Amino acid sequence: MAITLELAPEIEARLIAQAAAQGMSAEAFLKSAIANLLNAEPLVYRVGTALVVQSTPIGNLETSVDQMREERLSGLIC
Repeated sequence: MAITLELAPEIEARLIAQAAAQGMSAEAFLKSAIANLLNAEPLVYRVGTALVVQSTPIGNLETSVDQMREERLSGLIC
Protein backbone atom coordinates (compact mmCIF):
# COMPACT_ATOMS: atom_id res chain seq x y z
CA MET A 1 0.00 0.00 0.00
CA ALA A 2 1.23 3.47 -0.79
CA ILE A 3 0.26 6.47 1.34
CA THR A 4 1.28 10.01 0.49
CA LEU A 5 1.74 12.61 3.22
CA GLU A 6 2.31 16.32 2.78
CA LEU A 7 4.70 17.47 5.51
CA ALA A 8 5.61 20.99 6.49
CA PRO A 9 9.22 21.73 5.47
CA GLU A 10 10.42 21.92 9.09
CA ILE A 11 8.80 18.54 9.90
CA GLU A 12 10.37 17.00 6.81
CA ALA A 13 13.78 18.34 7.78
CA ARG A 14 13.45 16.93 11.31
CA LEU A 15 12.32 13.58 9.91
CA ILE A 16 15.31 13.35 7.59
CA ALA A 17 17.69 14.38 10.38
CA GLN A 18 16.26 11.82 12.83
CA ALA A 19 16.43 9.07 10.21
CA ALA A 20 20.01 9.95 9.27
CA ALA A 21 21.03 10.00 12.94
CA GLN A 22 19.85 6.39 13.16
CA GLY A 23 21.46 5.42 9.85
CA MET A 24 18.10 4.93 8.15
CA SER A 25 16.29 6.30 5.14
CA ALA A 26 13.30 8.53 5.88
CA GLU A 27 11.00 5.80 4.53
CA ALA A 28 12.51 3.09 6.75
CA PHE A 29 12.37 5.43 9.75
CA LEU A 30 8.68 6.15 9.18
CA LYS A 31 7.84 2.46 8.70
CA SER A 32 9.59 1.65 11.96
CA ALA A 33 7.94 4.53 13.83
CA ILE A 34 4.47 3.55 12.60
CA ALA A 35 5.02 -0.10 13.50
CA ASN A 36 6.14 0.94 17.00
CA LEU A 37 3.07 3.14 17.45
CA LEU A 38 0.72 0.39 16.35
CA ASN A 39 2.41 -2.19 18.57
CA ALA A 40 2.21 0.17 21.56
CA GLU A 41 -1.53 0.76 21.13
CA PRO A 42 -3.25 0.25 24.48
CA LEU A 43 -5.73 -2.55 24.93
CA VAL A 44 -9.25 -1.19 25.42
CA TYR A 45 -12.08 -3.31 26.76
CA ARG A 46 -15.24 -3.13 28.84
CA VAL A 47 -15.84 -4.42 32.33
CA GLY A 48 -19.54 -4.02 32.96
CA THR A 49 -20.26 -0.40 32.12
CA ALA A 50 -16.67 0.77 32.64
CA LEU A 51 -14.26 1.27 29.76
CA VAL A 52 -10.79 0.02 30.72
CA VAL A 53 -7.60 1.09 28.96
CA GLN A 54 -4.64 -1.16 29.62
CA SER A 55 -1.26 0.35 28.79
CA THR A 56 2.30 0.30 29.97
CA PRO A 57 3.12 2.56 32.92
CA ILE A 58 4.65 5.91 32.01
CA GLY A 59 6.61 6.26 35.21
CA ASN A 60 5.80 7.97 38.44
CA LEU A 61 2.43 9.70 37.98
CA GLU A 62 3.12 12.28 40.67
CA THR A 63 6.41 13.24 39.01
CA SER A 64 4.69 13.48 35.63
CA VAL A 65 1.97 15.74 37.05
CA ASP A 66 4.59 17.94 38.72
CA GLN A 67 6.47 18.25 35.42
CA MET A 68 3.28 19.24 33.59
CA ARG A 69 2.52 21.88 36.22
CA GLU A 70 6.01 23.34 35.91
CA GLU A 71 5.70 23.47 32.11
CA ARG A 72 2.35 25.25 32.35
CA LEU A 73 3.64 27.74 34.89
CA SER A 74 6.75 28.50 32.86
CA GLY A 75 4.49 29.09 29.83
CA LEU A 76 2.36 31.53 31.83
CA ILE A 77 5.34 33.41 33.25
CA CYS A 78 7.08 34.00 29.90
